Amino acid sequence: MTIVRAAVLAATTLALSASLATTTQASPASPATPAPKRVVLDVSDLAQGAPPAIAWSERRSGRTVIHGTGGTTTPVANALDQFAPMGSGYVVQTIGRRATTRWIAADGTPGAGEWRTGYGLAVSPQGQVVAFAGRAGRVWTIDQEGDRVLRFNRLPVTGTAHAAAVTGENCKEGEGDPGFGCSIAVNGPRRAFYTSSHGIVDTVPHLRQVDTGRGRWLGGLTSVSDFGSCSAMLRSWRVTWRTCDNQLSDISTDNRHVLGTPAYADGFGPTALAVLATSDGSVVRSFSSARDGSSATYFDEVWEDADHVLVVTYQDGEWAVVRLGVDGSMEYAVAPRRGSMDTFSPFRLQTR
Repeated sequence: MTIVRAAVLAATTLALSASLATTTQASPASPATPAPKRVVLDVSDLAQGAPPAIAWSERRSGRTVIHGTGGTTTPVANALDQFAPMGSGYVVQTIGRRATTRWIAADGTPGAGEWRTGYGLAVSPQGQVVAFAGRAGRVWTIDQEGDRVLRFNRLPVTGTAHAAAVTGENCKEGEGDPGFGCSIAVNGPRRAFYTSSHGIVDTVPHLRQVDTGRGRWLGGLTSVSDFGSCSAMLRSWRVTWRTCDNQLSDISTDNRHVLGTPAYADGFGPTALAVLATSDGSVVRSFSSARDGSSATYFDEVWEDADHVLVVTYQDGEWAVVRLGVDGSMEYAVAPRRGSMDTFSPFRLQTR
């Protein structure tokens, strides 16, 4: 009896298998649902993720500290506006009647020099050089050892200049590895220039203002009007593509993507952020406001790594640091904190 039942079961199983195989071959598997290209920038209820993988600052109880990637904390002035890791410490820029830039050690001890500068720091792709600029076309860099400040040939700027981008990782000609020099793109009141460690000073072609740069890529404004702006992306000084939909912001660490902010800036802060392909300007992902206005505005957009962007957000009376993925994901990198839109953000992200 057992042998007969086993034979019947085997025959039935073979018949069902053949039937299922025929059905499966006739009906191909349905593809996975792709992530939406447009994601609403609603950060009111996100999961808590890992802390930022880049340096960030926090102001709490009247005291401001920079959180380093190794868990260190460095006390800095409450007027901190921009900062970048450099050597064993940071290049910090504070705001007030005028911007002031200096180097500080990891314990907060200030270096010997202090400079009155224009707003903005520019950082080389690997973070080995930080540049800043000031009145009458003056430009300086601090190198990776944090011990030497180099001066560059002045730019033909009558007002205050603002550093925008650095190409090269060593500005000391012929020293170290690499020892090929550097150039710094700088914005004057009316147009952009560059000055190099070779002593060359010239205008940046095609761009009125440089907004971002990394390696051979350089992006910025070509025109501005009451109705918006237009921008272009250059590769090796040649225009690769143009857009009047976005202004260009930070370029990703692998050069594949560039952030696009609104072409027209108005109000408390932007509510839309686009991830564009650096090669052609096509939209890879966009984070935009809800139609009823119940979403976040953001500041300090910086690439954390090749696949994630960190932004400081404000929504419903709360500040937070949010991690945005190129895949459309969102999570908290620093948990929300109650605060007013009438005061400075309690968070800042390092300049890259």
